[in-house]
Amino acid sequence: MNDKLMLVKCITLLFRESQLSGAQENSAQLVRNVLADIKEPQHSIGLEHDREIIRALRKTALSMCEVPLDHEHESVEILQQLKIDCGEDEQLYSSFVDGIGAELSENRLRRTALNLRRALNEYFREEKIQQIINQAANKLRFNRTEVTSMKQFVSEVCAELEPYQVDSEAKDPAIVSEVDFSRVEEIKRIFREVKKAESGKSLMRTGWQAVNRMLRGGLRRGQEVVIPALQHKFKTGFSLGIFIGVALFNTPEMIDPARRPLLLRISFEDDLELNFQYMYEVLMAHDGRTAEIITRSRADFEKMSEDELEAYIAPIATYVQDRLRVNGYEIRLMRVNPSDWTYKDLCNKILELEAEGYEIHLCMVDYLSMLPTTGCTMGPAGTDLLDLYRRVRNFCSVKKIAFVTPHQLSSDARQLIRDGTTDFVKHLPGMGYYKGSRQIDQEVDLEIFIHIEIVNSDSYLTVQRGKHRLIGQTSPRDLYCVLPFNRHGIPFDIDLPEITCRSPGGGPVSTNAFPMSDTPGGPAGARSPKPFWDFSVEGA
Repeated sequence: MNDKLMLVKCITLLFRESQLSGAQENSAQLVRNVLADIKEPQHSIGLEHDREIIRALRKTALSMCEVPLDHEHESVEILQQLKIDCGEDEQLYSSFVDGIGAELSENRLRRTALNLRRALNEYFREEKIQQIINQAANKLRFNRTEVTSMKQFVSEVCAELEPYQVDSEAKDPAIVSEVDFSRVEEIKRIFREVKKAESGKSLMRTGWQAVNRMLRGGLRRGQEVVIPALQHKFKTGFSLGIFIGVALFNTPEMIDPARRPLLLRISFEDDLELNFQYMYEVLMAHDGRTAEIITRSRADFEKMSEDELEAYIAPIATYVQDRLRVNGYEIRLMRVNPSDWTYKDLCNKILELEAEGYEIHLCMVDYLSMLPTTGCTMGPAGTDLLDLYRRVRNFCSVKKIAFVTPHQLSSDARQLIRDGTTDFVKHLPGMGYYKGSRQIDQEVDLEIFIHIEIVNSDSYLTVQRGKHRLIGQTSPRDLYCVLPFNRHGIPFDIDLPEITCRSPGGGPVSTNAFPMSDTPGGPAGARSPKPFWDFSVEGA
């Protein structure tokens, strides 16, 4: 950095710091260090003028370092002195006027002082880094015999450089938020966020009353949610139901009103056609239009002309689009080959969507564990998978994105079934029954365990909440619920009589049950041999 520019920054910094109210310290010592490092130009006829200017400015800067902390420099007095110091160098004097002449608010004063301190510290950092590297290079070039072990030499150089990898003055991108208790406005901001969360405005309700009670209102943005279950036990169907419910029963609460709210679902397993068909049936059933659900075989489609196919598909596509966007959410579904992706690609896709002007409220991935753990920390079995969850959580938490993903339970959990364990899901929280790593519950914010129980040929989804990173205690009676299946899945009951059952095979907790024609007790002919909610592949 040019010596004159360094002097401009030093004097401007000391002046601006003197204007801060209630300052307990200043950068006088930092400025002294800078001044000690500035060398006067060597004797030369052409450089004599610069020598005088630098000498005069150093004297002014040192005098400013000596004043008490409560002294406030007057801009008129300082500029008069600087006008004399700069002599005929009008450009240099203009730089001081730009830095000192303007009136700044308290916030701008703080930002300006911070930026100037950062620039001066960065100068010393770069100088020291360059010095360490030059010394190491000279030792290798001219004193190679002194390097008895190249490995040790490299380690020593890296150890010297390590402190300069962190800039204590710069904003740390890992710091998500910060509160200075000396500033009441920052404390007020935090309490406004608390009030907003407690009022429910920032929550995203699911379509089921019992699940919302379990979650104390709904999903929270910035939290990572895992839905563990055994194989073929409705993990995909339940997560899709949550996705649909968020779109249907919530009005987007924006952080940045200039952006567009987005719900994103990425599937690593099922084709979008299967997900879309499920969503269509659930929406139609919720709207009471079950009779209009059209089922066609592949042979039917093959017989259709292009015009007939278009006429068949167009109203279905329009219907699903309109229903899911009814409250203002944009919807994006993706099918990705996980073998060609890593967590970095997932994060980059989110960044890409944000660059397009979206504010992502919910990102649902089916399943995160299918991603290769390339780039994650390696170690004992399960370390890389645990780190994958940690990295995705930390990325989404900063951006206030609710991240939801199903996960397979381990063979230890399956053994509970073999042993005849009753109330299966109630035995899962805190036991680490996760496939691939027993510590996943350490990283996630919320666990929703699910399992299908069949009683008298009728199916029920048992739901048990595990860990939830919240302040306060959720009522124990709300940590478990039973939701009955009908022909079209688990019907939503928001703004309707509650469908929650007391137990698998038991009656509903609500006095008004949903219509019997759609309950699990209907005619056997109403159900297909393989339930439509079973997303498993035949023979898998």
